[in-house]
Amino acid sequence: MKKLKYIFVNMIIVTLIAVAGIIIINGRQLEYSNDIVALNRITIEASKNFEHLEDLDLQPDTGEFAIFNLNGELVYSHGYKAETMIEAVKEANAMQNIILDDEVLGTVVLAPTYKDIMYNYQIQIILILTYVLIAMWGISIVSAFYIERSIIRPFEEMKEFAKEIAIGNLEINLKMDRRNIFGIFTESFDIMRMELKHAREKAEKIEKSKMELIASISHDIKTPITSIMVICEFLSVIIKDEAQLAKILSISAKAEQINLMTADLLNSQLEELGELKVTMDSVLSSDIVNTFKLADGREKIVECRIEDCIVKADKVRMQQIINNIIDNSYKYADTEIWIGSKLLDNSLFISIKDRGNGVAEEEIHKIKEKFYRAKGTENKHGSGLGLYIVNELMKKMDGSVSFRNEEDGFVAELELKLV
Repeated sequence: MKKLKYIFVNMIIVTLIAVAGIIIINGRQLEYSNDIVALNRITIEASKNFEHLEDLDLQPDTGEFAIFNLNGELVYSHGYKAETMIEAVKEANAMQNIILDDEVLGTVVLAPTYKDIMYNYQIQIILILTYVLIAMWGISIVSAFYIERSIIRPFEEMKEFAKEIAIGNLEINLKMDRRNIFGIFTESFDIMRMELKHAREKAEKIEKSKMELIASISHDIKTPITSIMVICEFLSVIIKDEAQLAKILSISAKAEQINLMTADLLNSQLEELGELKVTMDSVLSSDIVNTFKLADGREKIVECRIEDCIVKADKVRMQQIINNIIDNSYKYADTEIWIGSKLLDNSLFISIKDRGNGVAEEEIHKIKEKFYRAKGTENKHGSGLGLYIVNELMKKMDGSVSFRNEEDGFVAELELKLV
């Protein structure tokens, strides 16, 4: 701020000097060249040689003049252009009568010199104004450079810095320069950035620890559940009592539900941790048909037609994807299922259709979100992770999954890239 004050003070001083110069020049009286000595000398010479004015003895520096007789007629001119006495008097700088023996012979009129004086006066004014303008422009350029370097540029840098912070880039450094007026704020902003960075790192570390804990617990739960399911399967073979067998089968079904929910939760946490790996390979369309057969434990698929081709996919993850989609159809539609396909733009599109009621149009774009469950599914077991995992795995395989309602059912469509 001190520099700005210094610039403004300089501009005021320059302005005052210019105004003072103009006032001084304006206050000077126009000095006409009333050269009395020269006028007297010309008059004396003229009185001596009035009859032969061409013999006047003039000094080399004698200015312009004219001599008129008593009738106002021009009788001699020394560079003066006036033709009559009346014309000369109008412009006269000075005049004097020519007298010889107390007799007036005529009049000497000196040519006016005030035009030159006015010209010089104007030149002086123009020069002063020119110097003032040059000084003003110089101060303005210096001021503009200072403002751009010390105010505008730091402000733009701070604006870009704030934009990067807003989008989450906490690695950017803000150049510190105490010479500009934002210097003290620059340091404060960088301290804020470091604190935000440390806070985010701490939050990410805590979140990762939570996910690792959930993943660990989910994995640990699967072991006893698997044991329960194996025991139930063994008991279902050896027990013949119908009532006891029904209870065993009920326990097995509940254990299977818990197993599916635990598997979804585990996969979700592994995805968050970046550990849900996909290994791309060339997969035959016939292998995908077999994947559907393995997933259809209730034998609901009545038709499965997939074009002959080779796609890029992970066989294990494809089984997981198809299991989730078929299980969803069992859970929410429980109807027959049709599998169809088409080849388009270097991709294989596989449609999985059932006769269920589908999903409300205002909700259909949300069913791929984590933990989202559509309205009307509250009485169905599930965690809302199945289709989220399907979507994440398809993206990892450079494909996609989409869902749509049709008049006679609901369709899930997978897109796989051809080899």
